[in-house]
Amino acid sequence: VEQMERLPAHHVQILHPEMQKCWANVIGQVQDSSKRIYTISALAFNAWLLDHSFTLQTIDRSGIIAYHDFLAHSYKKATAARMWSVARNLLQESVALQLRIDDPTFKVKGFKVDDESPHIALSREQVRELLDAIDTSKLKGKRDYAILLLLIRTGIRRAECAALTIGDFGPEQGHTVMTIQRGKGKKRRMIKVPVDVFRVLEEYITTTGRTFTSLSDPLFIGFDRGQHPTTQPISTRTIERTVIACGKLIGIEHLTPHDLRTTFNTLARKGGAGLELRQRAMGHKRPETTQIYDRDTDNLDDSAVDYIKP
Repeated sequence: VEQMERLPAHHVQILHPEMQKCWANVIGQVQDSSKRIYTISALAFNAWLLDHSFTLQTIDRSGIIAYHDFLAHSYKKATAARMWSVARNLLQESVALQLRIDDPTFKVKGFKVDDESPHIALSREQVRELLDAIDTSKLKGKRDYAILLLLIRTGIRRAECAALTIGDFGPEQGHTVMTIQRGKGKKRRMIKVPVDVFRVLEEYITTTGRTFTSLSDPLFIGFDRGQHPTTQPISTRTIERTVIACGKLIGIEHLTPHDLRTTFNTLARKGGAGLELRQRAMGHKRPETTQIYDRDTDNLDDSAVDYIKP
């Protein structure tokens, strides 16, 4: 939204013709859950090029440095870094397609993003307060409770949650597990589902009165305006709106699904889960990424200095 508001109205809808093939190649390599925000970044770059009488073929090193400066002064670091990455990918693709002979971003410094997640982690007390605030006397409330509990207790991403089907759950080594078929990077992973969480999922399914015709039927479904369940799978936007609305019930103005993922990592670490276990559950490629999600690193009650005896 922040990016779209900065765009001239006449540039919002259409990419320059020469950019379209490059963009098709770039967006084809992006995870589905990220395509919307990456498209916005491409539109922003497209708008800037047109407003400064450049095209993907004609922009030179001075022009790209000017765009870099524009991003630095117009956006937060994380947003600027993503927008810069999209612009650089487009220019590199234009070289690959022989639309130009060089990449003007070569040796132009990117944006260093602080090595810390901006998201919050709820305490155990806040988690209980959040779940207790949901009205589970209604069908939609039972669904919302099940969604939030699953996000908090397993650390899965909202896109992974939205994509879950009935067939993704099954027994393994005496436990109930769910399989994330296409996580970030299109990676598949298996996650244990705690017994109490699975019971909540079962109750949600039972009370909606659903009948399943296929293992590919969605686990979480939408509701129409009359609060009646539909057969359509829930969207990531609906999950985000649900988390925000529930957060407001306990005085947190903008709680996000990513905050619940951060909550999972932080509470799991405080409960004794090692880094490797948390990394595997969250589907991170690098352990450093998992550490960024830990919001309890300054806890003086558990410090490295306490482990050296005098």
